[in-house]
Amino acid sequence: MTEGTIARVEDEVEVVARGELGHTLESAPGLLPGEIRPHPTPFKYVMIAIVLVIVTAFEIAVSYLDGDIPDGLIVALLMIMMVVKFAGVASWYMHLRTDKPIFQRFFVLGIISAVVLYAVVLASLHTFS
Repeated sequence: MTEGTIARVEDEVEVVARGELGHTLESAPGLLPGEIRPHPTPFKYVMIAIVLVIVTAFEIAVSYLDGDIPDGLIVALLMIMMVVKFAGVASWYMHLRTDKPIFQRFFVLGIISAVVLYAVVLASLHTFS
């Protein structure tokens, strides 16, 4: 194939894709491809960091309650705070909240797959019994 043929094929594919997908291939003005909203301001990044530090401080405080409250409650509280911190980091610092939803779906699918794989490995090693 010559370069002219490749360029023609690329143009035809782009025309067909635009016809099928409309303007979803084009990013909004001032945004990178794949983004649906602008990135947060530096002030918001600092505020999210402060929230994450506060949640981490609560995690440390809960870990010192060993013996004062039931172990199941400690684990539940730590797991809830872990999910809050994970969601904050993934959505704000990994920019999942500014990207197209397909990226969020792939990320969530990967996390769920990793947890399932980890549980299967632990079960095969008889950790739960």
